[in-house]
Amino acid sequence: MTSEPVRLATTAASDPYARGRELGAGNAGAVREAYARYGELWGAYGVAAGEVRTVGKAVLDPVADFHPPARAEIAGIAAGAGLADWQVGALNARTELLALGDQRLVAAGRLPGDGGECSTLVRLPAGGSPLTAQTWDWHSPLARSWFVWTLEPSAGRRVATLTEYGIVGKLGVASRTGADGVRRGVLSAHFNAVRHRADTGLGGVPVHVVARRVLDEADSMQDAVEIAAKAEVSASVALTVTARDEDSGHWVAATLELHPGGPSLQRMSDVGRDGCWLAHTNHFVAPDAAGDDVRSPVSTTVERLDRVAAVASAAHPRTAQQAAELLATHDLGPRSVCVHGFPDAPVGQRTATLAVAVTEPATGRLHVHAGKPCEARADSWWSG
Repeated sequence: MTSEPVRLATTAASDPYARGRELGAGNAGAVREAYARYGELWGAYGVAAGEVRTVGKAVLDPVADFHPPARAEIAGIAAGAGLADWQVGALNARTELLALGDQRLVAAGRLPGDGGECSTLVRLPAGGSPLTAQTWDWHSPLARSWFVWTLEPSAGRRVATLTEYGIVGKLGVASRTGADGVRRGVLSAHFNAVRHRADTGLGGVPVHVVARRVLDEADSMQDAVEIAAKAEVSASVALTVTARDEDSGHWVAATLELHPGGPSLQRMSDVGRDGCWLAHTNHFVAPDAAGDDVRSPVSTTVERLDRVAAVASAAHPRTAQQAAELLATHDLGPRSVCVHGFPDAPVGQRTATLAVAVTEPATGRLHVHAGKPCEARADSWWSG
């Protein structure tokens, strides 16, 4: 079986606007195509074109206040791709626009949309280096709208993020090159969709921008929590971070469950003889947020969490391929951890596993397979 290649982009510019323009100009067609496909998806969720413009404009000032480099990149991407700033703002607010559609469905007594669902695991073996993994499940019409972007947000710091064309960041790794010339890992972040009863999708800081600032700036778990706490969001996401504890220096993991009024924090399991672990899917787990989520009736998030937690607590994956094999389960039918898709479903319900991402936080390495975990082979991975 031949795997689809992972689409890549590396930008060398240190200035955020120049970096965004370089990315936008080099991938102009892909950025415009992503915007068109999202327009169809937002429409399927009942969000009108005028509302897309309103939300796209409304997030620009909050982004500028929260993470100025991301606002400059948005302007640069827009200029390079031949779009307006608000259009790239809307792409970065794609989660918020889908939350707006969901919120209206729920208010009208209807069921929330059938969004993509992801499964994440973190394994921190006793005396070893952490390994993290997730399936990225999303809408199939956007199967060619994602890529891996490698950039340097500041001198000596490298970020590699699996994101979507026009969106400044999502999941990924950060590393830093020391005075000795050796690159060392700083942290990794994974990204799972969740829905909260307080989501409105109107304005605020897009959750994708929060993820990017964590990758750009956090040097410890405490930094990541502090950055997330500064963001006033109007939609939700579970951001699973693996980083060092600044007091002990040990690797730790936690899921920052971002939501209006949050974030909430789910910490890793207790450290035992075999190390510790963490798993997350698509519902709130932290005690102060659990019960406030909104789920589609077809969601298997609870069952998938049981599956992923079981393998995360018992297995000791050492490679990206071994991690993928743990996630290649089909026992829940079409909505298992490995999702094979719904090609005959209407727009808004055609979801599938589009990629598998594995990180080695201690070395700052990201491994990506384009496709489902059951299709991964030793030679199908991009690593960087």
